[in-house]
Amino acid sequence: MPRPFASPEPTPDVQSQQPQRHWSTVEEQLILDRYRPLADLGSGGFGSVVLAFDTKMARRVAIKRLKLPTDRHGRPLDRTGLAEARTAAMLNHPAIVTVHEWDTDGADAYIVMEDIDGASLADIIDERGEPLDDDEAAWVLESVGAAVSFAHDNGVLHLDLKPANVLVARDGRVKVADFGISALTDASGRAVGATGTIGFMPPEQIRAEHVDERTDVWALGALFYELLTRANPFDAETTEGSLFKIEVAPVPAPSEFDATLSADIDEVLLTATAPEPGDRYASVGEFVADLGPQLGDAAAGRRRLASYLDDTLGDEEDFDGEHGRLGVWDALAPYAPWFRRAGGALVCGWLGWAGTAAVLGDATPSLVAAALVGLAGALAPGLGLALGGIAISAGVGVATVWWAGVATLAVIAGSWVARGRHGQGDALLPAAAPVLAVIRCAPLAPLLAGFVFTPLPAAVAGCVSALLTLIVAAAGGSAAPLLQADWQWLLVPWEFGVPTSAISGVLADPGALIVVASWAGAAAACSVACRRLTRTWAVVGMLAGVGLMAGGYALWGLVARNTALLTTAAPDLLAALALMAGVIALGPPARPVDE
Repeated sequence: MPRPFASPEPTPDVQSQQPQRHWSTVEEQLILDRYRPLADLGSGGFGSVVLAFDTKMARRVAIKRLKLPTDRHGRPLDRTGLAEARTAAMLNHPAIVTVHEWDTDGADAYIVMEDIDGASLADIIDERGEPLDDDEAAWVLESVGAAVSFAHDNGVLHLDLKPANVLVARDGRVKVADFGISALTDASGRAVGATGTIGFMPPEQIRAEHVDERTDVWALGALFYELLTRANPFDAETTEGSLFKIEVAPVPAPSEFDATLSADIDEVLLTATAPEPGDRYASVGEFVADLGPQLGDAAAGRRRLASYLDDTLGDEEDFDGEHGRLGVWDALAPYAPWFRRAGGALVCGWLGWAGTAAVLGDATPSLVAAALVGLAGALAPGLGLALGGIAISAGVGVATVWWAGVATLAVIAGSWVARGRHGQGDALLPAAAPVLAVIRCAPLAPLLAGFVFTPLPAAVAGCVSALLTLIVAAAGGSAAPLLQADWQWLLVPWEFGVPTSAISGVLADPGALIVVASWAGAAAACSVACRRLTRTWAVVGMLAGVGLMAGGYALWGLVARNTALLTTAAPDLLAALALMAGVIALGPPARPVDE
């Protein structure tokens, strides 16, 4: 059986059916500028539910979209949907589906919830064609009872308890979903009724009268009636028909559907579903206390449900399979901290080696120092960058002139205080620019910065990338536009005899500073476009970034009166453009996950 739908049921006013996931085959606009839609999970009178990928936290979520009431001019009438979401978000309990976020966008409210890999009780009993056994029912009663009691203790009514809103995860955990239509009780402990599901609504809720905890008690009684018998004597085509079955027609005892059920279970469920609230249990706790002893072993029930789901569902869904539902970068997002640590080890290790090699002049201790600084960069990138920065500054001072080392230390210290001390990827990315310059695509660095990071960090990374590229190219004897580096310089930088005058000349060249500004602007422009996290806007950002850099080299050419300068830079810009197009083709942008 394919994985059943195990996220909050979207249609509270109709009977549950096995929903189908309709996978997205084209790129869609992000929800709340963060969540990438993956599959439609269903819709109903209260809204729709989609499975989505959280691009910031790299996890799957279920998002319920509710239409807010509007006036005749189409303006939101009130914040009912948002209040419902806030109510659900207040509840934090192991047996309640976690709400990660609630927000509004125009006339819609969104409830962002965890996606449960499992199945609803409605799916389970329909698939098996038989009710839960005593052990399974005992475990469900223990979990659901605890969840609803916790909600009641916090002034929240569920008002839509039914098998489709009780989810069972692969490990057997039971969670109550969809508190989206619950209501906060007022000072009197009562709330106004809301639409629920026919067959699980007592008379006072159907008539939109005042409801209280006993309303949920009635729904729990109807829920366990169905779980133990696979029958719902209160279901009907209309609310009038349901009222007739509840208040007028004699309600059959559960044992009439299953002779193995005891008379005590009959009495508990018929008391819970009494038409008058005063004839029911006063609280969920009383209901659980009376029904629990009539059932089986809850621990055994959890193991049995987990075993059933493990056998039935098979392997977990692969979201990188034939449908291509996630791009490469989304799929790799959970591993971003590890990539960051690996990058920190390489960058900091090189800084440590290059710096100590100039000071000590001996390969062996330099390699040891590189290993230690690289280890620091892997474990704590911020610390590794500080140690590597000190080492390379000392190396520059020894290999050139003392004031160059001081200037290097000042620049690195400023960059470290601004970004590097946090050990984030934007502080490491500029180190890739000289490496890219070796293969003649250095302008890829600011585009990558804009693809991954928010505008300000991206702009800083673009600026530093440009400076490093210019300095490394000048140190290797390259001419304007200073986009080409010698790969041997990366291995033995001091053997080239760094020309201090060439480097200072570059930094004093106003045209070169224009290029530095253009790289920063390119990274920021690309980042702004990529904030939508779609391929289309990433392409727009890429083209804008390349255009800004081309403009920078054109201005440098005007300042230097060298009309061929842009033409000389064109191959590197085109190479960066082609590689960036490949990056975008692999997947839309994904922002890094915080550790």
